[in-house]
Amino acid sequence: MIIAVRSPSGTTKINVSDTAIVKDLYVKLKENNVDIDGKSITKTPRDPPLEVGDKLSSLGIKSGDLLHLVGNNNSNSNSNSSSNSNSNSNNNNNNNNNNNNNNNNNNNNNNISKKEISYDEKLPNGLTLRCKHAVGDKCVFCSDAQGMKRCDHPENATCPNCQNKKFKGKRLKWLCNHPAGSKCSNCLRVGKNVSYKCNHGSTATCVNCMDKDDEDQDEENNNNNNDNNNKDNSEIKTSGFVPKVAIKNEVKTKCLHGPNQKCINCLPKDDPNSIEVPKRRCKNHGINGSCVECIEWRESLKMRLKSQDNPHAPGALVDFQSANIFQQYIANSKYEQQRIGYLFGNFLSDGSVVVDSVYEPPQECKDKQTPTLLPDPLADKIESMASMLGLTRVGWIFSHPSRKYTMSSTEIIQAASYQNKYGPSFVTLILSVNSDGQSNMEAFQVSDQALKLEKTGEFLTTQPDPTKCKLKSPVFEEGTETVNADTHFFIVTVPLKAREDKSIFDISFPVENRIPVNTLSDLASYKLEHKDVSPLKFFSDFHFLIFLLENQFLDFQSDFPIICENIRSRSSENLIGYLEIINYQIGDIIGHDQFN
Repeated sequence: MIIAVRSPSGTTKINVSDTAIVKDLYVKLKENNVDIDGKSITKTPRDPPLEVGDKLSSLGIKSGDLLHLVGNNNSNSNSNSSSNSNSNSNNNNNNNNNNNNNNNNNNNNNNISKKEISYDEKLPNGLTLRCKHAVGDKCVFCSDAQGMKRCDHPENATCPNCQNKKFKGKRLKWLCNHPAGSKCSNCLRVGKNVSYKCNHGSTATCVNCMDKDDEDQDEENNNNNNDNNNKDNSEIKTSGFVPKVAIKNEVKTKCLHGPNQKCINCLPKDDPNSIEVPKRRCKNHGINGSCVECIEWRESLKMRLKSQDNPHAPGALVDFQSANIFQQYIANSKYEQQRIGYLFGNFLSDGSVVVDSVYEPPQECKDKQTPTLLPDPLADKIESMASMLGLTRVGWIFSHPSRKYTMSSTEIIQAASYQNKYGPSFVTLILSVNSDGQSNMEAFQVSDQALKLEKTGEFLTTQPDPTKCKLKSPVFEEGTETVNADTHFFIVTVPLKAREDKSIFDISFPVENRIPVNTLSDLASYKLEHKDVSPLKFFSDFHFLIFLLENQFLDFQSDFPIICENIRSRSSENLIGYLEIINYQIGDIIGHDQFN
């Protein structure tokens, strides 16, 4: 920017940077042979002097403004006294006084040019022309420090007291102003790989780990900018017009506190995927304080319930042979025996779910309403066997009698737990019966808000009302703050479709964990029914494989991987030997002549 300074000797145009301070104006005036001894820079002749360390931009001074250099010197006092004594004289005396003033100014300029400029002379406020700090602070130019007498840092470090001309880094203009044994940004030079001094997150930066190369690059960029500014000075002076260009520089701010404290600069940034409430950086107080703005901010973090239209799974493709067997068992009990099952299949690239089989874990239903899961000793092995077959758990299914609500609060919490564990496309199939006795199967998911509430532990363990989810913290439901959220906000409908292709499994073996339980007689009946089928079709029954696993007919570590790989690849190459093992064990039960 260009600033005009009017002094008794005339008006001087000064070109300074946008970040210049008042002291830079004194330096420029002295370089232009303007007498500044005993004078101060003001906005108007009657305004108080400007502080040396204040920035021009903070004072509202912009390019093209006119400032005044005011004060009394010998020549001015003589001129003023002569003008006051001759105030009643005629026009000729006034002209003589003006001529005398001009001569005195010329003489003063000549004296200034002959006088050696000293930048190290202290001003009345204790600062020098080289100082770039506020009054009361000390730097290498205004302090009495000499050499390395006040240095207190490692040997491989450098501070303003011991810097020499060979030092290629950025020169620091501040002197350490702390007790002996302490460290600050002037005397601390720690490599970025040293992390024991840092007290912040991995995404933050402090004086301990700030890269020195970045400072060198900034210094080089500043020098290049200064060179470009000097090249443009001549054009600016001739044109008289200074274009205002917004320069955006990425500035790294250093911390101004001790190593055990934290501020906005060294606090880790918020993770948008974190389940923890983000920390507010309020400008009105410290990190442990609070104000009205902070209270309003905390209120804005409370969840506002809203319905979710689109599920994560665009559709659920179900093998209806497995679904019909599940439905038929419940219908035979006249819906007095409710069941729960796990769906095994695959997730498609678009998030859709393909169901191949249903596994019913150990359970009991005493109240004819909600079944209770029992400990399952085969849970891990069944998951492993499904993985060998190229399947994974993609959903769960449960039944319930006729009722007025779709999903209870407990079922929503359980579905949210499954979705957080197995993926957002995990589906929930519900088999229900209406008042006319007709069964109906539907697919659902829970909303993202329910997933977040379950992940953060906001759902209470005990849910007294099946139509309301009781929460630990209040949420806004249609503008009203409540801890009892309506379950309808958490339910998302998933389109249910029939599979166009056929599953790799045939379902003819009795389902596990039902009453009555499966026995060796069921194995014999299964063999007699599949006497003339291929080995691949004989083993391609998910429930039959679970029976073999439960009764340990084959070794899980060595035999099941081979069997599952053949079923997956649709090959009978290695299944003939295992079929002979099964035939031999069944022959001991029903007699070997039954196979002839």
